[in-house]
Amino acid sequence: MNPQVNGEGRRRFSSFRLHPSNFSRGRNAFFGTLLVLAGLAAALVSVLARQTNDSRLTTAGALLSLIIAGLILIFIVPSLARSARLEMTGLDLPIEVTAGGAIFIAIVSIVALAAWNTGNNLLFLVFALLCSTLFVGWIAARTSLRDLVVSARFPDHIFAGEPAPAIVTLRNTKRVMPSFSVLVEARGPMSSKAGEKRKQHHKRALAYFTYVPHGAAAEQRVEQLFPERGYVFINGFELSTRFPFGFLRRRRRLKARNVDIVVYPKPEPIGDELHLLPMYAGRIASMRRGAGHDLFSLRDYQAQDDLRHIDWKATARARRLTVREFTSEDERRITLMLDTRTVPDSELGRFQERFERGVIRAASHLKHFIDEGAEVRLILGTDVGPSGSGLEHLYQCLRRLALVSPDPATAAAEIEGDHRSRSVSGDGYSILLTTAAPGSIPAKVWRSSYVIYL
Repeated sequence: MNPQVNGEGRRRFSSFRLHPSNFSRGRNAFFGTLLVLAGLAAALVSVLARQTNDSRLTTAGALLSLIIAGLILIFIVPSLARSARLEMTGLDLPIEVTAGGAIFIAIVSIVALAAWNTGNNLLFLVFALLCSTLFVGWIAARTSLRDLVVSARFPDHIFAGEPAPAIVTLRNTKRVMPSFSVLVEARGPMSSKAGEKRKQHHKRALAYFTYVPHGAAAEQRVEQLFPERGYVFINGFELSTRFPFGFLRRRRRLKARNVDIVVYPKPEPIGDELHLLPMYAGRIASMRRGAGHDLFSLRDYQAQDDLRHIDWKATARARRLTVREFTSEDERRITLMLDTRTVPDSELGRFQERFERGVIRAASHLKHFIDEGAEVRLILGTDVGPSGSGLEHLYQCLRRLALVSPDPATAAAEIEGDHRSRSVSGDGYSILLTTAAPGSIPAKVWRSSYVIYL
């Protein structure tokens, strides 16, 4: 699936505001620099006092240096460690040291230092045994991830917040060696609800296989939960294992065909207010056969006819089974429109939240009217879709709703009465969902449609 996704534009702000995270970073950098300079100054004073044989000044400088070193160890080192960890995570190396592996490496380092200082042969033997354990674990993990083929099948229609069943297959093409403890993850660039691609890569855990025999395949049916609408882009898989000792986690990446998984907004049960709308607008009788109430003609009975439609009086006169045919009624025509104009948060506040609520309500209205057998047309801003009915049309409209985003190009423009009248008027009934403030919709629009303010 390769949908066309509309990019989410950037908003313009009249004033510059410093983000709290940027302020905290600047504050930490400032105080960290001051502590380092103070520590250097205290150390320099201690050295000069020692040269002048001033024991009291030397002791004071040394104590001050120790206090500053402790402050640096408490306040500066943890933030540097977190930054280093984030940098290492961004590098995404093929080998990751686990918590148990870090303890094991520390033990190896201690044994190595003890063996170097004492020259004890037994300690050297223990150090060699520990190093060989790491080497064996690395070779076993590399062998376990070699010659593996992954495939994943997702359903055609996925709704946000609803578990979607997926089938993950892991095939081991090795001739002799099996594979143990393999975690399969899907890789792809991170994306937002509106389709904005980012450079960071996102990993989603799919399945975990404890054992895959050589020359065989293992299959798992798992449930994946996509919390937000939009699309999920998958361009590869990542296999990882902690086999055999759990000290190291080795990863291997596999390329895959680029796949866009579109996540639909999940329709919700609607309230009773829709049942009060004049839904029979545009529903008129037509001179064609159908399931209406007006009599169209009489004809001979056929095997597939409903027995309730038999006209017994006509049957008695003609002395053969005769059924009634009725005129068809035009389908109810509904035009559903979602206003995609951006509205400043200063007017009503929380625009993005209200817009997402409008997308969900539009999906709920679509499902309700199509389940009722109505012919529905969906308009997203200036994008006018075709009219239709049935499940296929419902999924096409939900796909458009999954990828819709606010349109910043019309943020400052007013709704033109003639344009909106042509968009929402016509045969049937019109419903407009808008994030605009009450009173900002032209009279030509709300007189000919039902307006829902989000």
